[in-house]
Amino acid sequence: MSFIPSRPIPRLPVFGWDTFSGNNASSIPCLLDAPRLAFTTSGRASIYQALKILGITAGKSVLVPTYHCPTMVAPIVALGGDPIFCPIDATGRIELESTSALARPDTRAIIAPHYFGLPQPMEQLRAWCDERDIALIEDCAHALFGIAGNRNIGQWGDLAIASLTKFLPVPEGGCLICNREQPEYVALQRHGVIKQVRAALDILEEGVRHRALPGLNGILQGLFTLKQRLRNSSPEPQAPPAGTDSDDVNPTETIEPQLAGTRMAHVCRWVARHATLERIVANRRRNYAYLAQTLSGSIHFHPLRPELPADCAPYVFPLWVNRPDPAYHALRTRRVPLFRWDHLWPTTPTIPGDSGKEWSHHVYQLVCHQDLRQEELDHIVANLRELCV
Repeated sequence: MSFIPSRPIPRLPVFGWDTFSGNNASSIPCLLDAPRLAFTTSGRASIYQALKILGITAGKSVLVPTYHCPTMVAPIVALGGDPIFCPIDATGRIELESTSALARPDTRAIIAPHYFGLPQPMEQLRAWCDERDIALIEDCAHALFGIAGNRNIGQWGDLAIASLTKFLPVPEGGCLICNREQPEYVALQRHGVIKQVRAALDILEEGVRHRALPGLNGILQGLFTLKQRLRNSSPEPQAPPAGTDSDDVNPTETIEPQLAGTRMAHVCRWVARHATLERIVANRRRNYAYLAQTLSGSIHFHPLRPELPADCAPYVFPLWVNRPDPAYHALRTRRVPLFRWDHLWPTTPTIPGDSGKEWSHHVYQLVCHQDLRQEELDHIVANLRELCV
């Protein structure tokens, strides 16, 4: 390859000096400013809590789009509910005519994502839910910032959820917003002291691993010895084998209720409240635009959404690849930071006219977060051009 990155390319944001450099406020609305917000340990935990608020138990069903990460479905199953899979169109919008026929008398909610961090129109879906007395869970796991139509992202749903690890350099974090309940809608327990300290050390370790703390990278190695002791001398997790990611999800994985009922660690909340939000928005938009420009014009692939909406900060850059295999596996072996949702929930059906299953195979999700360097973007592009033929 002509571009050799000087460090491991981070799949997610990295804690460093730049985390707090710039303007804390964002020019685009952020979910963290919502008035009734609870911090959870993950987006999956937030979905679990949202479903509990709505009374999802055995004998009740929840509508979920066919294009999904299994972590969207696992909380439904963990509570005894029945997921019903509904189709999406070529823009990622839930296809309401078909979904109307799929909804049952026991259907209590629908989960509607803003895929890739690009706002989906919600007005028609909001009206559809109101007509049927079905609760809308607005899935903002990909969209911490943005405006959808005439409302901020996160304000369309009866409840909204977000995943902070996708936008902030924290090892855990999600949030749950309730737009129709009082602030006491959910009570979460706290992590113990050891887990609180471990979270802080995890943040620093990632920063050092990616060389984002010049001047302290060597000194902080001593703290990782302390971290090892806090783990009762258990061995450090082994690095995942080539071609895999540490956060790969088993399609049938369930959720741990105790963790889902725990608040995000103090240090993660502190980072969420003090990170410079404008830098996150500006860098992600810049990186998305660069990928859209450099990955256009190929006969082998094309940007799924080449035009970036004005009022958003993308999570990833979606790339449609005509022949996604075996290039995808070769790219993962080279540790190029991309992924796709090819591990759908086992009962996901094939529905005529649905784009969900096509996307799960053909759409690569490329990282575009705020802590990528230009050489790393060039490395991603060069690998795609070499292998996707």
